[in-house]
Amino acid sequence: MEQPGTGTTEELESRVITLLAEAVVMPREDVEDPRTNLREDLGLDSMDYVDLITVLERELGQRVEREQLAYVRTVGDVVDLVRALASKRDGAEPS
Repeated sequence: MEQPGTGTTEELESRVITLLAEAVVMPREDVEDPRTNLREDLGLDSMDYVDLITVLERELGQRVEREQLAYVRTVGDVVDLVRALASKRDGAEPS
């Protein structure tokens, strides 16, 4: 399985949306809009955030600190976080 961050921006976004949908057990269509608010629109609670961290860690092959999710509010924020973590993992500066 290809790790997030090893493809185009569109591929990364698509993969993160799929992972997010799996983590919150919702149809992919419900989480596709980058403006979708994780708490207000999707109803994520603190346990859902723990599940999300677990999924991201497994996919990225690196630890995701809880503090890194402190400012994650939307689907787009999750994509941006994964992009930054993948860039850091790969030794590149985030774009």
